[in-house]
Amino acid sequence: MKISFPSERPDGHAPCVWHVQQLLLQAVESLLGPREGRYTICQPRFLTTDGQPHIWSNADQAGAYLSTASAGYWPTLVYELAHETVHLLNPVVGSTNLLEEGVAVAFSVSQSALLTDHPQRPSPTDKRYVTAHSLVEGLPGGAFPAGRLVRERFGALGRLTQPQLESLFPAVGASVLTKLAAHDVP
Repeated sequence: MKISFPSERPDGHAPCVWHVQQLLLQAVESLLGPREGRYTICQPRFLTTDGQPHIWSNADQAGAYLSTASAGYWPTLVYELAHETVHLLNPVVGSTNLLEEGVAVAFSVSQSALLTDHPQRPSPTDKRYVTAHSLVEGLPGGAFPAGRLVRERFGALGRLTQPQLESLFPAVGASVLTKLAAHDVP
């Protein structure tokens, strides 16, 4: 179901950006389970200088900051916003583990292909995302069934420990699970 985007840039069309956010929230919750309910998701914002997309949160609100590249190109907006939407399921500001990053990459790749005519993938130079994506796709069932199982059992992807991963995926090698639980580049 491709989206018919307006001719205006994303940073000039807040209603359509909000519509994309709502579609992505529905899709991610259907794949990975409901988000943490104490946060109200806010309108995505665009960074005013070059920088990496990320989320922000306070006691009861959370939202995504998107890059200057996504401010001018709808397919990039979908790719980045899909990634950040996974992080909005259980907002944690700061670094997260490779498990959550890998699931976020898998979701952004799938939604980019589903919703746009110009699907995007992580840059091969971004080794952390490429590695994370490869590792989660290798989990039993792939990224989404594994991610849903993690969230059902332990609540949040980004807070998972290696022993918790081992309890869910005993057939997966310890080195893979160590990498998935890590918060730094493997």
